[in-house]
Amino acid sequence: MATKLNFTSKVRAGMAAERVSAGERLAESDVVGRAQRDAVPVPAIEATIESIAPQRVRKIALDDVVSNPYNPRAFYSAETIDELANSFAQQGQITPIQVTRLPEFPGKYVIVDGERRVRAAKSRGDQYIDADLKEGLDNQRLYLRAYHANKEREEQTVFDDALAWKKLLDDRVYIDQVELGVAVGQDPKHISKVISLTSLPPFVLQRMAQFSKAVGLGHAYNLKLIYDRAGVKVAEHWLQQVLDGKASVRKLEAAASAEAGARSPGPRRTHYQSRVQFSRRDGVALGELKLFGDGRAELSLKGISPADQQRLAERMKSVVEQWAAEIAIAEADVTS
Repeated sequence: MATKLNFTSKVRAGMAAERVSAGERLAESDVVGRAQRDAVPVPAIEATIESIAPQRVRKIALDDVVSNPYNPRAFYSAETIDELANSFAQQGQITPIQVTRLPEFPGKYVIVDGERRVRAAKSRGDQYIDADLKEGLDNQRLYLRAYHANKEREEQTVFDDALAWKKLLDDRVYIDQVELGVAVGQDPKHISKVISLTSLPPFVLQRMAQFSKAVGLGHAYNLKLIYDRAGVKVAEHWLQQVLDGKASVRKLEAAASAEAGARSPGPRRTHYQSRVQFSRRDGVALGELKLFGDGRAELSLKGISPADQQRLAERMKSVVEQWAAEIAIAEADVTS
């Protein structure tokens, strides 16, 4: 037992000597002094941290909040807005909205993420809402932040994408479908198919979005083809079949193909009242002039060289202008 105590005492004595030795070496080299002299002042460090840290949450007036012009969501359920409003009443606002500033909306806060929370707060008659300000967002980053936030919460639907992507391209936020596809991680063909849904009537698109768990892109795209070929009533019929669980994507594809076959062009009927045919002196046909009952005249010629086309166009222009002048004189004589 005495041996252990002696050994422990020796270890402690050695550690004490080492600390003294280390202290002497530091004092001689003035390491501590140099470190203190070279150190950045604490206020400067705090200022740097503040500049790169997110802005603190603040209360802002709801009257000063405007919707994201490139909101990735277009469809909101009134039921979910009411549920969130009730949650606000019971628990308060748990998560602040995210906002930014855009030069197009001076003095306003543009929603980056939180449109549903804003709607819920307004429905309660609230005047203020908690917000986190994100500065320095351009239109692309504004859209992508909101887009990915919705994707993470699984709130984004293909129908929201259809309207948002069309606006992004119409406003030249993205140059084309390839650039947009890279930004959102989607193939340009997928982008094109989704955007094509915007040709559907808004109320049909709204209903699809309302039941997005039952109506996928495959259903929607074929319903769009049916709408193009047979009209809105037929499209609504097939949409109801989908919602009733009676129509798969394959069945819609067959229906769309059937509608295409029903509208395939057959022999065209003539609707003109009379026609004048033209031919060269050697009997080769040149074309014809059709006269329709609604006052239209349609000239169709073929086998004319570009130079002859230009000369013919100039002569026809002269003839038509002379005829129009004669008509004007005749009408003036009648009214005088």
